[in-house]
Amino acid sequence: MRFIKFIVIVLIFLFFMVFFVQNQAQLATPVNLEFKLFTLDWQAQPLPFYLWVIVFMVLGALCSAIILGLDRIRVGLRYRSANARANRLQAELDALKAKEIPSATPPSA
Repeated sequence: MRFIKFIVIVLIFLFFMVFFVQNQAQLATPVNLEFKLFTLDWQAQPLPFYLWVIVFMVLGALCSAIILGLDRIRVGLRYRSANARANRLQAELDALKAKEIPSATPPSA
């Protein structure tokens, strides 16, 4: 399965590299980003389009990593509490089995 995942990732990477190489002129055009809200007037330095794409891809990857990391922590905590509960119930079951009254054996004929 890892080999298939690796092949798929390499193919996707090659696809995007061919796309960037074939469209280099269009992707190198400078882009001006503006943000105007009430009295706030922010304007970014003109940067090539491909650089903005890379910046926002990295930001998206970081946000995804943070969200997935927090989810992994949450699942780990739930696993630990469920495991502790299972151990506690198993200990209770073992204690009840130890106290179990021996069953009466029917008299032999």
